[in-house]
Amino acid sequence: MIYLIEAFDKESGFLAFEEELPSGSDQAIKTIMGWMVEQQGWEGYDLSHEQLGALEKLLGKEIYNPTYKFQLSCNV
Repeated sequence: MIYLIEAFDKESGFLAFEEELPSGSDQAIKTIMGWMVEQQGWEGYDLSHEQLGALEKLLGKEIYNPTYKFQLSCNV
C-alpha cells in the first residue's frame, strides 16, 4: 500500500502538493489513524492536526501550513 499526505489549498480546493510516507510504516500509520480494518486502496481521510503531526514524524519533516487542508490517501 502507498500512503500519501495530500495538501489541498483551502481557497481553491486544488491539490497543492503531496508527500509519500515511507514504505514499511503501515503499522505505524494504522495506529495513528486508529484503523481497525485493512484498507482497500481507494480511501481518503481528512487529517486532524494531531494525526498530521504524528505522520510528519514518520515523514521526517514538517509540512503543516494553515492555508492547506490535509488528507491521507491510500493507494495500491
